[in-house]
Amino acid sequence: RKEPRNLNESSLRYNQESRTPSKDSTFCPSDLKKRSSHGQSALRPLPTPSRRSCQSTSAPGKAVSMPSCTTNTKEPKGLPDHKGSLSEIPFKCNGNGNEFHLGNSSLASPLQNNPNLEKKASELHLYIISTTSSIFLHLKSSWNNYIIKATLLQDPLYVSELSPAIGTQKPYRSEEKIKHFSQLKSELFLKDNTLRKILCLIAELKVAAQKNFILKRLFWKTSDLFYFLVNKLHEYLPESRDKSSLQNKSQRADELVACIEIIQTLGLMFRETETESSRLNTLAAKKGTLFNLLVILISEPRIPKSCPVFDIQLVADSTLVEMSFDAKLQKLIVEYTDTATALLYEILLVFQQGNLGLGSTKFAISWMMSFLQSHPPTITFVASIVKQMVKGLSASFPLLSPSQAVLLYQQFYILRSCLQHSKTLAEYIRNDYREEFRYFIHMPALEKRLPLWYPLTQPTIQLFHEVLKLVEQKQCVKY
Repeated sequence: RKEPRNLNESSLRYNQESRTPSKDSTFCPSDLKKRSSHGQSALRPLPTPSRRSCQSTSAPGKAVSMPSCTTNTKEPKGLPDHKGSLSEIPFKCNGNGNEFHLGNSSLASPLQNNPNLEKKASELHLYIISTTSSIFLHLKSSWNNYIIKATLLQDPLYVSELSPAIGTQKPYRSEEKIKHFSQLKSELFLKDNTLRKILCLIAELKVAAQKNFILKRLFWKTSDLFYFLVNKLHEYLPESRDKSSLQNKSQRADELVACIEIIQTLGLMFRETETESSRLNTLAAKKGTLFNLLVILISEPRIPKSCPVFDIQLVADSTLVEMSFDAKLQKLIVEYTDTATALLYEILLVFQQGNLGLGSTKFAISWMMSFLQSHPPTITFVASIVKQMVKGLSASFPLLSPSQAVLLYQQFYILRSCLQHSKTLAEYIRNDYREEFRYFIHMPALEKRLPLWYPLTQPTIQLFHEVLKLVEQKQCVKY
């Protein structure tokens, strides 16, 4: 039984070139899991189809579903053990775009080490009329969301942030969540808020949205909070409107901390909300705000320069303080760049979905790339991404953490988008960073740093090969 070797960025393989239905037999992920609605860290597997009665016939252009299947699994307790597992979950279609095969995987499988659970091989065929079908596009997006979250769930700290301590918090009713959100928004809109107060409120909003999806829905229901957060970023980025912070390193550090929290919150609101029609409506109504946000994300924050000190004793006393603040600011700049990268990735997905047929009348990735390449800070931002990738893949560092693995995937995705959809950015990357991809960003380095048991590993490797091919071979830019 032959399985495909390569996976694209969402671990869904799409074969446009084949003109005959695939003869390869693949497997369905029998162990897809979703988080319990009670906020616990236990994961629940979806029903597993059996191989019995798995034959089907199809007519051209008509949808055909698989016959019903049964399962004999029990609900696992606790998080699965991913050690030693290599996930490869193919999802491919034939050239006419109406037959799809979803394959099995060991991704995040709680079954492999539990003798009480029975695992059966299965196969699922999906037939659609068009490869731009919204169902297919949403399926790809949902699968991509799943493998990212499954990777992050390997991090105990991430799990602990999602799961409240037992007995310390009772579940909230929908009415209480709505009331909580309204109260947070009202307090954020107060004019006399200090930066510290705003930071506390946004942190509270982020934590609440992590645990209750309804807050994400409420966030996009109206555009006022999105508009407020972007404007708040604009107050401090790339430089603060408060000129005193140009000389006050401590104040500037506080501003950057608040900006990072805002960007993380915005990224959370984008994550897994692509099916929310209110999100698309808000972004379309505030398209100018969205493009302002893009400019903010690609612009490096400005930090105060060290002031000259002429008194010798003061120089001795202030050196350590200056070094401490300088180190803190540099660390915040790196954290800001990583956070901005994650949010830029989410915005890229919005435009990519529009390019593929989801809201195409409102967004297209060619617009976004044309906009980005017209702004000089984009070059600096791309350079910072490559620099971070070189550092991240250094052999002297340990294995990447789950969050670092997700960030690496997002960095590759952004670079691929630049190479595919922007002639200017593609030429810049090829001309200025070909050596980095030859000597530092290569497969051996990736294999040393990226654990095989992460669900996102195989999609990242596939994405890396695509980026490397685009860097090495000059080819037509897609519009």
